[in-house]
Amino acid sequence: MSKIKLITDGGADIKPSVAERYNIRVIPFSYTFDGENYCRTGIDETTDEFYARMRASEVLPKTTQITPAQYTEAYLEEIEKGYDTIIVVSLSSTASGACQNAIMAAKEVMEDNNCDIRVVDSQSFTCLYGQPVIHAAHMIEDGASVDEIENYLKKATADINAVFVVDDLIYLKKGGRINAATLLFANMLDIKPMLMVGGGLVVQADKVRGEKRVHKKIMDMATEHCGDLNGKTVIFVYGDVPDKRDKLEADVKERFPEVNVKFCRIGQLIGCHIGPTVYGMVYSTSGEFDIGDYEEE
Repeated sequence: MSKIKLITDGGADIKPSVAERYNIRVIPFSYTFDGENYCRTGIDETTDEFYARMRASEVLPKTTQITPAQYTEAYLEEIEKGYDTIIVVSLSSTASGACQNAIMAAKEVMEDNNCDIRVVDSQSFTCLYGQPVIHAAHMIEDGASVDEIENYLKKATADINAVFVVDDLIYLKKGGRINAATLLFANMLDIKPMLMVGGGLVVQADKVRGEKRVHKKIMDMATEHCGDLNGKTVIFVYGDVPDKRDKLEADVKERFPEVNVKFCRIGQLIGCHIGPTVYGMVYSTSGEFDIGDYEEE
C-alpha cells in the first residue's frame, strides 16, 4: 500500500497549525517590500504585520517563484522519510510558474527514485484549493487510494469558486492594474469590481455601486450557481477588513439563516497582488462538494 504525502504551496492559505495537524507540507512563496525585507509566506512575519506594512507602503510588495530546486529538495526529503507517493497541489499555473516548476522537479526526481509524484494544477487561489487539500488529507487518513485522491482534487478545485470585492481600489492602482483616471472615476461613483476566478486568473465578473448592493450581488452570484445556501457551507475570505467580513456574514445569515460558516484570512501571496481590503465568499458552484471540513486554525 502506498504511503502518500500531500504537498502544497503558501498560496493555499493553510495555516501552519492546520498543516501540521494533517501532515501537509507547505512550501512558502517569497516576497519583498521595496526590494528589501525578503520574507517567506506564513513564516517570517504574521499576517497582521504584513498587512500593516502594506498599508504604510507606497508600493505593493513583489512575489517570487518557488524554484524547481525547492520542490526537488522537498520531494527528496519526503522520500527519505519513507513516502513513495507524493501529491502536489499548486497555485494556478496560469498565474504562476510554480506549477510548472513542480512538474519539472517531479520528472527529474522520479527518474532516479522509485516513487510516484503527481502534480495537480488547481487553476485557483487561496482556500479555493486549500480546502480540497485539507479534505484530501482526511481521505489519506481514511485509506483512500492515490487515484481516488487525485480525482477528487481535480474535480473539487475545478468546482469551488468565490465571488469577492476589493473595497479600496488604491491597491490595484499601486500594483499597476488600474490607472489614476479609473481610480478617480470609481471612487467618485463608489463603484466596486466584483471578482471571480476564471481560466486560472482573477477576473472581473461585474461591477456594483455601494456596499449594500455589493453584498446582495455576492449572494445573488453564488446562489445563481449553487442554489439555496441553507444547510450548505460557505467560507468567508478576507484580507485586513474583519468589519466588512462580519457585515457580509450578517447579511448572508439574514437571507440564509441555516447556512454553515467558515472563515479564511487571505495571506501574503494573494495579498501582495490585491491589497488588504479584499473580502468575499467561497462556495461549491455545483453544490455537490461539502467544504465544511475547512479549518482556519
